[in-house]
Amino acid sequence: MVFEASELTRTLTRVRGLRDQELDYQLLRILGLAEYGGSSVGETLAAASTVASGDPASWVRSFGALAASVEQTAAGCMAGGHLVSARDQLLRASTYYRAAGAYSEFDPVLRDEHLKAGRSCFSRAGALFDPPIRALAAPFEGALLPGYVVDPQPGTIRAGRTPDTLVAIGGFDGAAEDLYFTLGAPGAARGWRVVVFDGPGQGGAIGADQRLVYRPDYEVVFGAVIEELARMGLYEPGRLALAGLSMGSYMAACAAARGCPVDALVLDPPVVDLYAYMRAFLGSELFSTPENLRPDDVTGMPSDLLPPQVAWGIRAVCRRFGVGSFHEWRDLLETFRLGEQVAAIACPVLGLVGSIEGEEVSSQARLVSERLGTHFTLRRFGEDEGAEAHCQAGNRRLAAQVIYDWLDERFSGPLDTVA
Repeated sequence: MVFEASELTRTLTRVRGLRDQELDYQLLRILGLAEYGGSSVGETLAAASTVASGDPASWVRSFGALAASVEQTAAGCMAGGHLVSARDQLLRASTYYRAAGAYSEFDPVLRDEHLKAGRSCFSRAGALFDPPIRALAAPFEGALLPGYVVDPQPGTIRAGRTPDTLVAIGGFDGAAEDLYFTLGAPGAARGWRVVVFDGPGQGGAIGADQRLVYRPDYEVVFGAVIEELARMGLYEPGRLALAGLSMGSYMAACAAARGCPVDALVLDPPVVDLYAYMRAFLGSELFSTPENLRPDDVTGMPSDLLPPQVAWGIRAVCRRFGVGSFHEWRDLLETFRLGEQVAAIACPVLGLVGSIEGEEVSSQARLVSERLGTHFTLRRFGEDEGAEAHCQAGNRRLAAQVIYDWLDERFSGPLDTVA
């Protein structure tokens, strides 16, 4: 009902995205984290309204300022003894700091400050949960892989049972903290222990040690995490599932195909050929460019000669993959292809695909289906569900329901009572 002569204003919100496709996806991704306390719709849209389309630097300024403001509110709540309020503010601040840090490649000092602040906010929030979210530090080749152990909520485990465990990893620009909101919180509510971590090339790992770059043999990485869980008394044979989101699905598939003790696997979406996936993501023309751009080449380059998003991408892939140029990265991707090894995955596999993700994603899902047959279950999400985007960014609660219902049916079964 509309009253044209009304003297009251009920809202000034105008829900509109960003014209830049990648920034618009990142906006949807942040909004999707609101389901489990990782953001607030109103403040996220307010920050996004000050972002100039196609300008990552304005994104950094907007979300960096929002993060600092929300963290300051958390400090006031903490000082007043309002611990639940402080926790909620810290969780959101952690998201906004990571959002700013992800696009701060043009300023490494600022990037590291944002990402460090995001991890600090999340750790402080984690200590205020019951049970607390525990830190994970898995030894790996002279370094440590950071992550978190999210234990089941009280009352969600059947008497006499220990919880099943899901180990999850994100994608290129993902972080262990994001995975708390997408898989950790919904899993803990269902009686699962969820372990989320950053591997080589990802946020907290490469942030602490620049030697930890992306590598094609991620089964070695998962092996180190599982070994640390066993040392902590958190690994029980026959009770372990792996999940990979975005590019992380390639990494999780590597672990399952190459000998890690996996009892169920979730791939969102199924990516088993990272070379082909990245070629489709960038577009064949850009991916095949004869220009071998290096990070120093794109510094200060006018936006009319090179879009800021491309400049950001050159810096990001070279740093995270440990290469010196675009062509070196492209050549290295040839080693990130599972090929016939997909058929070696012996456990049940769930694949999740959004309807707008493109033919390459659908093609790789078909390949997995052909190799695994009845071991593979595919769930497609449509626009009518608000889950058509990559990794169901617009409806993470629905994605969690699909994932955990499928896992429950393969492990201990759903809990009969709601805590």
